[in-house]
Order: sequence, then structure tokens, then C-alpha cells
Amino acid sequence: MSADIVRAAFNASDTSVELTPYPYSRCMELARSGSLAGCFNTTPDAHIRAEFLLPQEVLFSDDILLWGHAGDAAIDDLDAIRGKRVAVTIGYTYGEYFDSYADIQRIAVRRDINGFRMLQRGRVDYVIAFRGTTDALLRDNPELVGQFKALTRVHRPRLYLTFSRHHPRAAALLRDFDAGMRQIKQDGTYQRILANWQLSDGQSSAHGSTLQERHNNKTESP
Repeated sequence: MSADIVRAAFNASDTSVELTPYPYSRCMELARSGSLAGCFNTTPDAHIRAEFLLPQEVLFSDDILLWGHAGDAAIDDLDAIRGKRVAVTIGYTYGEYFDSYADIQRIAVRRDINGFRMLQRGRVDYVIAFRGTTDALLRDNPELVGQFKALTRVHRPRLYLTFSRHHPRAAALLRDFDAGMRQIKQDGTYQRILANWQLSDGQSSAHGSTLQERHNNKTESP
């Protein structure tokens, strides 16, 4: 879906780009060093904002969910899974609350599907993954359907196409991307891409609060 959005945005601004798949952590390192002009999908934190250029236009927003076995109970706080093993994809960020929570065992995997297969086999207790990614994985791997359940919404971040600070064309490509994104949102192309992938661009309030939001409310209270 992100590739469809990126292609459409650059096409709308008459800009030619080549998209090449990499593991996320490798992609981000190549963009950081200037070997690639950009990388997606990125959920920015303070480090990423310092190391990369971010466009004005967001690719999309989606729920980050904590997944367990189909029979597991819902979770209201990360303290409820203290000491448990959670599969995380290398290089991904999942919101400050989850990323800074020290009392779980993070089991690093290269791809989301690896985490779900480890959960299936009992090698981890939970997986953290985006809703849209998981829906696509289950469509591609129907033998896994019905085995997992979303136990809580951890975060609903905005995801970006992140641009290099060192690639010679990155700044110009960023401007072209922003212009193209505004065009495809105006002419309906963007909404059609989301609908094709069965992803809503609605706000998180339609789905209730996240663990990240509840944590922020606690820390900001007097």
C-alpha cells in the first residue's frame, strides 16, 4: 500500500523514482548515509527527526496492536505482561511508551511474519505489529487465520516516507513528494488506494484510546 501511495505521489508531480525493497533497518541505514534518497515506512522519534528529513505530508496512520493467542485475555497496561517475551521487528519503533518500557523481553525478528510464526509455536508470548500489515499477512498465510487476537491498541502513529540528509537529490524529492501527496489527496487517488487495501484514514478516537495515549495522560496529570 505504501508503495502504491509513494508511486502515485511522485507520478502526480512528474517525478521518476525507483523503489527497491530492503529490510527496514538496512533501508534506514542506507538512507541515513546517503546511499538511498529515502526509506519508508517510518514512525519518527527524536533520533529519526535529528538524522533524517521529514516531509509535511504523512503516508498514513495505522494501529499498532499487541497480538496474542486467540484465547488470551485483553490487556489494559504493559505491566500486565511484565517479564513476557514480545516479538519486535528489527529497526521498528512502536511509540515511546512501548519502546521505553524495560520490563519485557524483546525478541528481535527480521520480518513480522517471523514473529507470528514464533507465537504460533510458543517461542514468544506476544507479537507487536501494525493492523494493516497483520491483515495482509493473514490474507497471504490463511493457515494462520483464527490463531491470533489483538489484545490492545498500543499506539496509532503517523507513518512517513523519510528522506536522507546526505543524498544529493533528497531535498528536491521531498518537495516533489509533498506536492504530489497534496495532489492525490485532492483528486481522490489517495482515498482510492486506501480503500483498495481496506485501510481507513480515520482518527484514533473512532477506536478508543491507546496504551500510549493513556500513558501520556498519566504522565501529564499534575
